[in-house]
Amino acid sequence: MRWGWKTAGGFGTLALAGLVGVVVGVVGWGGFNTAMEATNSMEFCVSCHEMRDNVYVEYKTSPHYQNASGVRATCADCHVPRDWTHKVIRKVQASGELYHWLIGSIDTKEKFEAKRHTLARREWERMRATDSQECRNCHSFGAMDFHKQTPKAASAMEGAEKAGKTCIDCHKGIAHSFPDVTAGHRQLFAGLSEQAKALALKPGDTAYALTSLALYGALPALGAGGDGEIAAATPVTILAAEGGALQVEITGWQRGSSRQTLYAQPGKRITTVKLNAAVAGQAAALRSVTDPETEQEWTEVRLTAWTGAGGYVGTLGALWDYGARVYDANCSLCHALHPPGAFDANAWIGKMNAMKRLTRLDEEEGRLLLTYLQSHAKDGAR
Repeated sequence: MRWGWKTAGGFGTLALAGLVGVVVGVVGWGGFNTAMEATNSMEFCVSCHEMRDNVYVEYKTSPHYQNASGVRATCADCHVPRDWTHKVIRKVQASGELYHWLIGSIDTKEKFEAKRHTLARREWERMRATDSQECRNCHSFGAMDFHKQTPKAASAMEGAEKAGKTCIDCHKGIAHSFPDVTAGHRQLFAGLSEQAKALALKPGDTAYALTSLALYGALPALGAGGDGEIAAATPVTILAAEGGALQVEITGWQRGSSRQTLYAQPGKRITTVKLNAAVAGQAAALRSVTDPETEQEWTEVRLTAWTGAGGYVGTLGALWDYGARVYDANCSLCHALHPPGAFDANAWIGKMNAMKRLTRLDEEEGRLLLTYLQSHAKDGAR
């Protein structure tokens, strides 16, 4: 009995098939890698107007494009991993970017600017997750001569090395315009403000101040100076509504002999109300406790006062969502975010005082952020 595959013809067919397979494989593999490299080129990256008219223009003014050394870092040098596995993963991820190109997600300058922070944040997080590997392909602490750097640069670099920081922690916006990190949460606040204006409150309702509100000891005359101020996120109970004013009841804590500031909890300096001396005297004492850590006496009081209507939201969750957005957008620029529970409520005061100057937050945003962090601190939840 003779088997066909043992014949010379059978061997020839198998050999030919194998050769064809090898050729197809080589050509296919070569074509795949050629395509991979082609999509890494600067020409490919700026072939669409979204990139050419926006980030490319910014990049051309940066030291990565033109510098004294004559070394140029192209798009792929910063945005595409060099090792094959992660490069393929990045190319697959880019298919989503092609989809958004097709549907015109950022096909105008206005659309691009609206998404600039989202796009930048995504890239910052990717680079932080890889310990800024694309930066480290060219730069390393070990190769730096700190003596040839300016004193300020040397101090920053040596400090970053000791702290284990990664390049993108400090060098955001090095090749592209820095996004307006406040735009997203300010848009959210504008929406909350519209909700507050439309909120109809009645006696017995509990509401929360959206922002700092003027407080009056008696029914206010519109436009008159207040007798104090309610801080954002302070809960109030509605007692009466008259015209554009609300009579509210507020409960808080006075520290020691200080009567003009109310706090959310005993022992925690989470400010809720500031009062002038006359209105502070109207607060009714409920009970007193002694802080076991400081041995200081705290007195719980109840205060009845008036505020303008239109400045409250019905749920605290909406304010905390806003506070979380403010924190996420502004406090992740120089380092990874500390969980609010990483520090106690009083410690957050010092942290905010030290760091607020590095942000673009206005005074009111800074106050709300501090209240958010203190209220979610490891000892300050409310």
